[in-house]
Amino acid sequence: MEYYKVDPRNPDRKIVKRAVKVLREGGIIVYPTNTLYGLGVDVFNQKALDRLFVLKQRGPRQPVSLLVASLEQLRSLYAHVSAEQYQQLLRLLPGKYTFLLKSRFKENMPYLSSAQTEDDDRKPKVGFRIAEYDLGRQLVIGLGNPVTSTSANISGKPNAKTVQDIVAQFGDRLDLILDAGPTPDLRGSTIIDLTKNPYLVVREGAVTLAELRQKWTDVPFRKRKEKFRVTFVCSGNICRSAMAEGILREILSKTRFKNVVEVESAGTIPGASGPAHPLTLKTLNTHGIDMYHHQARAINAQIVEESDLLICMAVNHYEYLRAQFPRHKEKIVLLKEWHRRSKLSNPSIADPIGHDEAFYEQTFVEIQNEIKRILPYLFSEVKKFIRYNELKIEDSPIK
Repeated sequence: MEYYKVDPRNPDRKIVKRAVKVLREGGIIVYPTNTLYGLGVDVFNQKALDRLFVLKQRGPRQPVSLLVASLEQLRSLYAHVSAEQYQQLLRLLPGKYTFLLKSRFKENMPYLSSAQTEDDDRKPKVGFRIAEYDLGRQLVIGLGNPVTSTSANISGKPNAKTVQDIVAQFGDRLDLILDAGPTPDLRGSTIIDLTKNPYLVVREGAVTLAELRQKWTDVPFRKRKEKFRVTFVCSGNICRSAMAEGILREILSKTRFKNVVEVESAGTIPGASGPAHPLTLKTLNTHGIDMYHHQARAINAQIVEESDLLICMAVNHYEYLRAQFPRHKEKIVLLKEWHRRSKLSNPSIADPIGHDEAFYEQTFVEIQNEIKRILPYLFSEVKKFIRYNELKIEDSPIK
C-alpha cells in the first residue's frame, strides 16, 4: 500500500500521476473530497468495481456515485442536463452535493445505475459529484474517465474522519492513500435527485435544507420522507377530528399501507388541549377503536408543513387553513367534498358538542362513510408518495 501526503487544492503532479497509474491498473485509491474521503476506482474497469464492492461489503444493487471534473464534462458526456437544470446547478457550485441525473451511458451499469434488472421500467439514473478540489479534477482528467466517489468506510460503519480510521477498517487491502488530514465534514454530501418533479432531497448532508433554500429561492424541491402524513382538522380536536383519526387508523391497520401512512389530528382553536370528549371515546370504544391516549392540540405551521394531506371536517376549518397557510392550499381538502362529483348543500360534518350519545354515533357513522368513500383517492395519493420517494412496502394486497 502506497501512502502520500497531499494538498488537495494544489497537489503535487508526480503524486497525481502515480495515483492515475494505480487507477488505470485497476487499483483502489483513497482521496480527499470537500466532505468525506472517497474510495476511487476507474468506473469503466469492471474488475476494479468488483473489488470495490467486496471491499465496501456493499451489494451491486446499491450504486455508488461518480466524480467528474466539471459541470460541462458531466453535461456533455455522462448525464442528461437540461438548459434550465444547468443554470440551477451553476448557482450551487462549487458545493458539497451529489446530483442524481438520467444517465447517458449506453448500457445499464449495475454498480452505478439505479435500474438494476431488465424488468425495471425506471429510467437509469446515476449519482454524480463535481470535483471542487484540483486533486479530484486532475485525477479524472488524467484517467480520462470518472472515478467512483463512495465514502471510504465499510457500508453501515461510521464515516471515517482520518486516513488512520480508514486503514483501521480496510487494512492493507487499499492500493494507494492520498492523505490531506482530517476530513472537513463528516456529514457527507447533500444528495438531490434531479429526475424528480419537484426535485427530491434524498439526503440532507453538509448543505442543510435551509441553506439550499437560500440558493434555490425559486426552485421547488422536497425532502425525502418515509411516512405519508394525514392530519384531520376540526375546531377543538376533541370530537370530529379525533374520531376521524381513530377510524382511519383502524382501516389502515388492515392494509399494506399500515406502516407507510401516519394519521394525526389537530384543531383550529388556539390553545386546544386535553383528552378527547368522553362521548367521543365511548363511541369509538363501542366500535373497537381505542383513542384514550389522545391529547388535543392546535394546528400550527409545523403541522401543516409536515402533513401531506390535511382533511377538514367543516367548511370553516377548510377556509381557515387556506387563509392561514396559502402556500399549502393544494393539500388542504374538505372531507365531504374531496373527489365528490356533485355539490352538497351542507358539506360540513356537524359538531356533536352539546349533543347526546346518539348524535355522537351519527357523527361517527357519517365520518366513517366519508372516509370509506375517499379511500381509493387516498390510496392513490399514497401510491404516488411511495413512487416519488422510492419506498419499498410489503407486497400483500390491499384488503
